[in-house]
Parts: sequence; structure tokens; C-alpha cells
Amino acid sequence: MCDTLVVTPEASATGTLLFAKNSDRERNEAQQILQVPAARHRPGSQVMCTRIRIPQVRETRALLLARPYWIWGAEMGANDAGVVIGNEALFTRATPGPDALLGMDLLRLALERAETAPAAVDVITTLLERHGQGGLAAVQRDLRYDNGFIIADPREAWILETAGRHWVTRRVEGFAAISNAPSIGGDFTAASPDVFAEPRREGWLSPGEPDDFARAWTDPEPTERGNGPGRCRRSLELLAGHADPIRPEDLLRILRDHGDDPGWRPDDLDRPSTLCMHAALDDWRPSQTTGAMVSVVDPVRATHFLTGTAAPCLSPFRPAWIDALPTGFEPLPGAKADSDSLFWRHERLHRAALPRLPALLARIGQQRDAADAARIAHALELRDAPQEARQRAADEAFAAAERDLTTWQTLLMECETAPDLDARWRETWARHSACCGL
Repeated sequence: MCDTLVVTPEASATGTLLFAKNSDRERNEAQQILQVPAARHRPGSQVMCTRIRIPQVRETRALLLARPYWIWGAEMGANDAGVVIGNEALFTRATPGPDALLGMDLLRLALERAETAPAAVDVITTLLERHGQGGLAAVQRDLRYDNGFIIADPREAWILETAGRHWVTRRVEGFAAISNAPSIGGDFTAASPDVFAEPRREGWLSPGEPDDFARAWTDPEPTERGNGPGRCRRSLELLAGHADPIRPEDLLRILRDHGDDPGWRPDDLDRPSTLCMHAALDDWRPSQTTGAMVSVVDPVRATHFLTGTAAPCLSPFRPAWIDALPTGFEPLPGAKADSDSLFWRHERLHRAALPRLPALLARIGQQRDAADAARIAHALELRDAPQEARQRAADEAFAAAERDLTTWQTLLMECETAPDLDARWRETWARHSACCGL
């Protein structure tokens, strides 16, 4: 489960394209933040993706990726040409096929091979038609799905949604959001051949009914269970609610959103998932936001802000550039908790905070937002700075974020545990924490 947003330059306060994504995965699925350098490859060589091997291209671009520790591809990322992509799980009526490319593999392959957003769309659709998509996409669950994407560069943004080897695209005007539900209806810009042949044959579209990708291909039960339509509506409401042009800080607030209910609690099992997603039971809200990213995609140089940690409501956003990643993102986390990696160090705070999370957020929210706004402003001032200056700023911002986490840990001790925590919720979290060694 995920949510991805984009704001085109004409709707942005910075005059540049803005991109944001929450990556929702299993609660113990540590997310890695890493640089991948540009490379040249031998003619005839191949690349091993998560499930299958495919032919490699002659040259691949430099990347910044946020990925689950066990997957070759990525949940979100950017390349050195200013292309940014986020993917979404889509539950469709397409018949699952054998192991093929995961959506996250398609995302990374497009970033490696494309200089613009339209070129990235072409990379994904070509690979999709040639190799297909599919395969187990989770560690502890039998989870298989198709994929949707927001694909953007400094000038434009596209939504690409798929079902099996079929696809449709729509160019974004102003702003857009996608979640775990097909969103392109009859307003598509382009489509694969015969994308509506099976839906009409199977009766998913009635005779005479207009072509509509979402209506034709959505598998309603898992789509509604995951609350993808509800979260997408919430993202669009929040984006539309700004009287002024949208700022990067506004996207941070959207990624941290828990809805309008002032009584929200992470152990509340009566409400569906929120944009800032907090896992509950194994069969009800099993996913957790394990990483978040916001990008200011300036034509000169894109600036990215990443948590590298779960729960964006309890995470600072740390600035980074393709060529200047904070050194604190290393060592990379793995399947088991450790004492050194950022992800697992933060998880100790996060899981201790869960029973007292609303109280802690009330204490830290204003300081957290002010610190992020200051980091964003300073990072954007360094767009034209030499690499050494940006690297120094990235490491200094990372260190400041670490100090914030230390302060939050102290404040947590002053917060009372919420009364009447759901016993099933407590037991599920305890079991998963024991499984990863926390």
C-alpha cells in the first residue's frame, strides 16, 4: 500500500515540479536509501532483477533509490536527469502470471534508462509488454499485484496504470495523486492495443459502455479493503485545499496526515488506513509506512528529502542530492534489527512511541515542522553549490535530525500511555517485534 503525489510547475510555489510518496510495506521490511553510480555494460550482458534476468542496456544512469532491503528495484527514486518515479500496487482482474518483473523493478529500470518522463513511460510499457509483470512482492505474505506509477521530470508528469501486460497513461495538469486503486477512467492519453478487449468479452464493461480503464480492470474487493480509493480522495482533497500555490512543506504535511478525527490512535481498528499508515493486525492494515520521499525537481538540479525511516509523522526529512547523499544512511539495514542502521535505530523509538503516539506528536509537531521547513529552505538555496558544499550540508542536516530524535526520545518518557489499548493490536506488534529481534 502506498500513496504518490505530484504537483506540476504551474501549481507549485517554487515554480518547479514537486513529487512525494509514502512507501507502505510490511512493518519489518527495512527500507534502504542508496546511490547507484552511472555505469557502462558489456554488449550482450544481462541484469538480474528481483525475480528474472533480462537484457542489459549499454549505459545506465546514476540513481538515488529507496527500496525494501530484499528487492532489486525500488519503491521510489530519481535519476541524474531529474526523472522521479513512485509506484503503487494495483489490484486488477488480470490473471496472475509466472514470475516476471515486479513494479519496483520496472521503476528502477526506467530510471536507469530514461532521460525524460515520456521516455521512462516508454521504457516501462515496452518492458511490460515484452517480459510481463508479476511474482511474490512481499516477505511474509502471498502478495501479488499489478502496478501504477507517477513518472515526472522537471517539465511534466504522467500517470501510468497497468493490468497484466495492458496499460493506459494520462498526462497530469496541475496536481494529481494515486493510491492502491486504478484511477484512469476514460480520460486516458494513450493505451496499449486491445486493453479493453478482455473486459468487454468478460462483461466487465457492458455493451455500449465507454472505454474506462478503472471500471474495466479494478478488482473491487481487495481494492476497497486496502482503502486505496479513500486515501486517494484524501490526498486530492488536501492538495485542492490550498488557496496558495503548493509548497514542499505542504507535501510533508500530507504524507503525515492521519485524517480529520482529533481522537485518532494507531490502535483504532474501526477506521481504515490513513495516508501516514500505521500497521494494525495481520489481516487488517498489515502495512506500515516504512519510508517517505519529497522531491523538488528543479531543471538545474533536483533536491530530495527522505526519511529513511518508518512513520513520517515521527521522522525528520533529510535533504539529499544524487551526488550528495548523507553518509548517515549507511550502514544499510537488513531483515533483522541492528544497533547501527538508521532504520532500526529509529524503529526502537517508533515502536516505543506507538502506545503514546498522539500525545508525543502533540508535543513535537510544531518543532518538527519548523525544523523540516528550515532544512528545506537551506537545501534549496544550495541548488547551484559545489558538490562538496552540498555534501557537507546533507551531513549537517542529518546530524541535526539525529539530535531531534534524541530530544523526542526524552519527551516520550513524559507522555502517558493511551488508555485501553487494543489487546490484539498490542499482541501483533509484540510478535512482529520479536520476529525481527527488537
